Amino acid sequence: MSHPRKRIIIDKPGSYGVFRYDETPIDDPGPDEVQVEVKACGINFADVSIRLGLYRAAKGAYPLCPGLEFAGIVRKAGPGIEAYKPGDKVFGACRFGGCTTAINTPTEHLWSLPEAWDFERGATFPVAYLTAYYALHHVGHLKESDCVLIHSAAGGVGIALLHLLKLNGNMSVGVVGRSDKVDAAKEAGATFVIDKGTQDLWEKAEALSLEGYDLILDANGASTLKGSYGHLRPAGRLLIYGFASMFSHSGRKNTLKLLWYYLKTPRFNPFDLTGANKTISGFNLIYLFDKVDLFRSIMETLLRWDADGHLPLAPITTFPFEDAVSAHKAIESGRSVGKLALVV
Repeated sequence: MSHPRKRIIIDKPGSYGVFRYDETPIDDPGPDEVQVEVKACGINFADVSIRLGLYRAAKGAYPLCPGLEFAGIVRKAGPGIEAYKPGDKVFGACRFGGCTTAINTPTEHLWSLPEAWDFERGATFPVAYLTAYYALHHVGHLKESDCVLIHSAAGGVGIALLHLLKLNGNMSVGVVGRSDKVDAAKEAGATFVIDKGTQDLWEKAEALSLEGYDLILDANGASTLKGSYGHLRPAGRLLIYGFASMFSHSGRKNTLKLLWYYLKTPRFNPFDLTGANKTISGFNLIYLFDKVDLFRSIMETLLRWDADGHLPLAPITTFPFEDAVSAHKAIESGRSVGKLALVV
């Protein structure tokens, strides 16, 4: 039996005009699946990369429905499912397919929506907080004594990182690109905030931590990687999880800019790494979907911390489901704060 559904489809990479709204019905959920009537879906920088054809995990997968997180109401449970029933409020993560009004999703990537949450928070929580926790505690091997610098500190992941660092008791330095983002980073728990729009980034970073940083999280790419590496202490760790500075603000893939930033991206010599006793790591949340036990363990920890009041609500900007273009323009502009969501 099929049910109504509308999905955002990208047939091939391109600018904002590549979005197509498809109304092909959805079939009943299969074994170990739940059908969710989606009420909100998160928009992340990964979705921009997917639209532009720059997301490695999406190569060869077009046409596809973007979207990595969602929240809604259970419409129907598949055979053998007892944990969820029609009417239950849930949120989840998915390996693409979240920008839709209905989704069949495996229960292993689904959770009950906390009573205090609305659908918008449920749809914008998984990617940012799973990324932040995994970055700090699994890749970054965070210690309480670590001094941590975070680029893009007023973005979705940046705010999640600051929340977790405050909870852990770390000194944190949040870097923002505009003065109107300073308050968001402070409210998220940054010990200090550097405004690149009015301050010299590395001069200020040095003044705040003369010996450098134990951990730096960088989603900018070529524009800051060299400086980030240079400001690590011995035994410091540089975590790379994005390349936002390589993208244009026009909505189109700027091949010349991509090439320029690619050529500017620093190459790190293994002899330098060992001599300076520094570590560089890169990661992408999409590859954790197969590590179900780890995925669920991290989320259970995060939900427990949230229930205890340790994870404040991050800013969320919403757009109508039919206006994905405005959401993508907002996140590409570099002016958005916190998370973005499409509301059905």
